[in-house]
Amino acid sequence: MDYQVLLNNGQVINLKNAEFDTIAFTATLNDQKINFVNIGGYILNKHIIVSVVPVTE
Repeated sequence: MDYQVLLNNGQVINLKNAEFDTIAFTATLNDQKINFVNIGGYILNKHIIVSVVPVTE
């Protein structure tokens, strides 16, 4: 599935054919001990992520 990640600085990251476990990803975002996440090969500070939405073709 394709996703679009919006960051709080206005940058958009488009992920093509990304496969990740949404439940594990949500748990990672909610874990206060974790500061960075890997989204499609991008290592991001989780606090700059505004949204992750699926993109239809």
